[in-house]
Amino acid sequence: MPEFNPRFITDDSRLRRRMYLDDVKRSRLEEEFVGPKEEFLASLGMKLNIFRAADEDLRRAEELTVRTNQLNATGYTYSYEELDRFRRSDRHELLMARLQDRFGSYGHIGLALIEKDASVWTIKLLLMSCRVMSRGVGSIMLNYIMQLAKRNNTRLRAEFLPNGKNRMMEIMYRFAGFENIYELGGISVLEHSLKQVQNIPDYVEVKTGE
Repeated sequence: MPEFNPRFITDDSRLRRRMYLDDVKRSRLEEEFVGPKEEFLASLGMKLNIFRAADEDLRRAEELTVRTNQLNATGYTYSYEELDRFRRSDRHELLMARLQDRFGSYGHIGLALIEKDASVWTIKLLLMSCRVMSRGVGSIMLNYIMQLAKRNNTRLRAEFLPNGKNRMMEIMYRFAGFENIYELGGISVLEHSLKQVQNIPDYVEVKTGE
């Protein structure tokens, strides 16, 4: 799909400087923290909200697809209009994630697009803002999708397209238990058996739109 620059100034864009200053505080605390990483993450009091994208979320969703390269499993970009069609489609699930902790809000930091066929769901897009790379929320969102597929008694696949920057996303899929089943036009198609799905870690409170 063709690349384009973000067309909208979103609330997340307007608050970028404040979020940057909050990140400075978090980084300083992390440098000074003595103990296991899980204890530091628990000290942040993180709250992750995973929900179906609404119309008012689509501008930020478009912005995320354009700006996120490193933590984008396929590198796909979608326009507002395309995302709106997915949002309205019975055959697709468009999920977003929003994160906050005791320092403030990270804003909308995650996006997933799932294509739902009768017997198999395919994660067409999974991305996370680079600002939350070390928070483990990408794996948490993936685990939520896995649990959702398991409850719906369907197989779960995911597409991965390397772009030279997104190796971390492939590692995340592999660590979660996805295995490569075939290649198609340079895209790796992965599948998870869903026999064993990791629990959500205790260091973050997760709220879903179910």
